Amino acid sequence: MKKILSTVLIAALSVSVLAGCSNGTNTSTAPQKNEPASSSKVERIKMRVAYMPNMGSASTLITAIKKGYFDEQGIDVEAVKFAKGPEEIAAMGSGNIDVAQIGHGAHSLAAKGQAKIFTLDGTSLADEVLGNKEKGVNTIADLKGKTIGTSLGTSSEIILNLALASVGLTQNDVKIVQMDPSAAVTAMVTGKIDACAIWSPSTITVKEKLGDKVVMLANNNTYKEQMVFPSSWICTNDYFNKNQDKLIRFTRALLKAQDYKKTHIEEVAGWVAQFIEQDPAVIKQSIGEGDWPEAKLVYDIAKNGTLKKWYENQQKSFIASKALEKAVDVNNYFSPDIIVKAYEANQK
Repeated sequence: MKKILSTVLIAALSVSVLAGCSNGTNTSTAPQKNEPASSSKVERIKMRVAYMPNMGSASTLITAIKKGYFDEQGIDVEAVKFAKGPEEIAAMGSGNIDVAQIGHGAHSLAAKGQAKIFTLDGTSLADEVLGNKEKGVNTIADLKGKTIGTSLGTSSEIILNLALASVGLTQNDVKIVQMDPSAAVTAMVTGKIDACAIWSPSTITVKEKLGDKVVMLANNNTYKEQMVFPSSWICTNDYFNKNQDKLIRFTRALLKAQDYKKTHIEEVAGWVAQFIEQDPAVIKQSIGEGDWPEAKLVYDIAKNGTLKKWYENQQKSFIASKALEKAVDVNNYFSPDIIVKAYEANQK
């Protein structure tokens, strides 16, 4: 897998680091668990889990590792770092990953049948469209004819499309350059692009580097009345059909982690910074990049149909951007069953 940056195997009582990079070996160490719970009553399993190195994608996963919730369920997690959701889905399709955390943009691939959503992780506030004032970008309208760096197929492209549409523009009116957030940071700072649509913590770095030269043109909050930007946990349809017990156990750990994260967000940010080897101060600045739901809320919106409606509404943005040809039945790629069973099992 060319895009895998690193692989980390978290065993029950120890941590060993593996390298899984085609262009060198870049490794990171997972945080140690506080007080590992006994998992002697359950058969141990291994799950290969894809995440992205930011607060929004990694925080629930790291919390479940740190607090020993996966160990309680008898799960050894092999955490694999990716740059973006579409790459995670490709790795799942090739059999190299079991489950993955994706942001808003990659849900279009789930709608196309490439993945099955089995639980909600949160809702994103991490995406922003940033402009360089020295390049003549002070408003969204100023983007016309400008060069914009973004990661196509992700939530940041969706934000960019919404911003452009708000002033009657489309991608045909600007020059889009495909690049990962880290590359967009460099391009913005060196003046090679005029604007960018990226997510945290890269947005924070751009603001720190450019200072008064940068302007935030739009973010998820700008369009909160139009849609929710969910982040979700997914697997392939085949894995979903064959591994219900594994998914329930995995989700039980996630739900407990979501409750802990909700009330200990700064502590969790420190764990994430350590895990992804980022400046703790930068990661703590990104605490507000998402809404962190507690387990009961996830359960309630799964049972009452609200979560399904979020995914239905999400399709509208995909259709508008031509990422999806037409609306599809959400039941084809989302099931609330795992959430319901996992939450109810945790209450016993």
